[in-house]
Amino acid sequence: MLTAQRKQIIQNELSRAGRVVARDLAQRFDLSEDTIRRDLRQMASAGLCQRVYGGAVAPSAGGLTDRHDHLADEKQRLARAAVTLLQPGQTVMIDAGSTNTAIARALPVNMNLTVATNAPDIAQILTGRADLRLIVLGGHYHPDLGACLGPETRAATATLQADWLFLGTCGLDPTVGVTGFDAGEAEVKATMAAFSDRTAIAVTGEKLGTTAPFPILRLDRVHRLIALDQPELIPFVDSGVSVLAAD
Repeated sequence: MLTAQRKQIIQNELSRAGRVVARDLAQRFDLSEDTIRRDLRQMASAGLCQRVYGGAVAPSAGGLTDRHDHLADEKQRLARAAVTLLQPGQTVMIDAGSTNTAIARALPVNMNLTVATNAPDIAQILTGRADLRLIVLGGHYHPDLGACLGPETRAATATLQADWLFLGTCGLDPTVGVTGFDAGEAEVKATMAAFSDRTAIAVTGEKLGTTAPFPILRLDRVHRLIALDQPELIPFVDSGVSVLAAD
């Protein structure tokens, strides 16, 4: 296969899924990861992708506004289903992520919730709501991820015990579990899960069956998977995950 053909396939995958993992591409093309990384560097230089650790994302995936607009209708449907899990008086942890931002917007009123988040945009959405208690998990803010990360964030998280965590994910695979593209982000996500009684993941269809380099959580620790009804859910159901299908 010519290099140009390989890059076109990679570009098509970026358009479809929004991200690629160098390790997976190397296996797919039976090439070294160094060769794939060189392809991605050249594509990034041409403005065709944005490099991240372990792979690349589509150019539109780099900004928060673009990520929020991407699959906006699907994310709103997921959010409406996700908030049905909540009961009055509960403590809810909301991880950074565009789908979780939709969940924050969909939180029902007058339930006396305590909401903790490491995402400034989610905190901004909830600021001024007198019907809930808002806790901002501070730390080093990473604008490309829209999240506060680092030891300060993990320490703040460890002072809480949430009833539910809405966890963001870069990849969700029935065998590998929940994975992320950034090591620091993966550490914070794992800490959030450790200090939550139950973990829910609302995920768009493009992420089902995909993996990223950094492990976060085994699938048996995901208490509820929220997704649109689609064939890609079958392996997760077969793995024993409780699925809430959004309408």
